[in-house]
Amino acid sequence: MTSMPVWGAAAIEKIVAGLVASRPAYASILGFYGPVFTAQAKAAGDTSPPPISVDAADLHMRCKEGFALIEPASFTVDHRAAQKLLVEICGIAAVAGERLSTAGEALAASMNEGTDMVDLFGDALADKGRIQAFAQEKDVPSEMLTMLLYLALRPSIEAGVRQLSAYLEDDPDTRSGCPVCGRAPILGELDANDNQWLHCSLCWHHWPVKRMACLFCGNRGSNSLEYLYSEEEPEYRVYLCNSCRQYLKVVDTRKLKREFFPPLEQVVSLHLDIKVSEKGYAHAMGNGTTLP
Repeated sequence: MTSMPVWGAAAIEKIVAGLVASRPAYASILGFYGPVFTAQAKAAGDTSPPPISVDAADLHMRCKEGFALIEPASFTVDHRAAQKLLVEICGIAAVAGERLSTAGEALAASMNEGTDMVDLFGDALADKGRIQAFAQEKDVPSEMLTMLLYLALRPSIEAGVRQLSAYLEDDPDTRSGCPVCGRAPILGELDANDNQWLHCSLCWHHWPVKRMACLFCGNRGSNSLEYLYSEEEPEYRVYLCNSCRQYLKVVDTRKLKREFFPPLEQVVSLHLDIKVSEKGYAHAMGNGTTLP
C-alpha cells in the first residue's frame, strides 16, 4: 500500500523557481502551472469532501480480482472549496494563453452570475455532455474548461485517494491502470532502490510495476522494446513499445537534482511527448497527455 504525499505550497514554489531558472523555455507554462499547483496545496488544508461510500468487503474483492476500487465519478467533492479554488485558477488563467484565458473568463463570469458549478464539476469526472454544451454556448474550448475544472477538483480527489488507499493491502505490480480509479498512468518513476512506479493521470495515486514488459500490451520481445535517453537530460527516459506503439515517460529520481513533484515533472517534460508523438508513438491517455 502507498500513501498520497502531502505537499506544502512553499516546497512547490521552491521547485518552480528552480525550474524557471534551469529551463527558461518553460517559463511561460510554469507561469500558469506553478501558481495553480501552489494554490492547490494551500486549498488542500481547507478541503473536506464527504467520505466516499464504500463496502469494505467489496473493495477487498475488487482489489484481489485486479479491478480498480472505484470509478472516477465516485470521487466525492467539497464543492465549496472546489469553487473557491476555481475562482483563483480562473484568475491565474486570465493572464495565460488565449485559449486558457477565454475558458477561465467564461467560468468566472458564470460563477459571478451565480451559476452552480456542481454539474460541470461532475462532468470533469464523468462526461455527460454538460461541459461540451457549456463550451458551445460560450464559444470556448471544451478541453480547456475540463482542465480548469479538474485542477480545481484535485484537492478533493486526493483526499479521496487518501481514504481509499487504506484498502489497498498490497499494491499490485502488473497493472497498467490505477488501482484506485482505473485511469491510465501519466508518468513513471524510478526510485532510489531502482524500483519503478506509475503515477495516475487523474488521482495521482502511485503504485509499483514490473519493468520487464510493455505495460500496455504485455510485449516482452527485447527487439521491440526500447527507450530514449539523452545525456543532456539524464533524469528522463521514454519507454517505447514497437508492438503497440505506445510510450511512457519515466523520471529517474536518482539523477534528479530537485525534489520530485510528479505534476511539475510532467509539465517540464512535454517536449518529450512531442518528440515521440512525431515518431508515431501514442500515450495511453490519448490526447490528454499535456494536462496534469
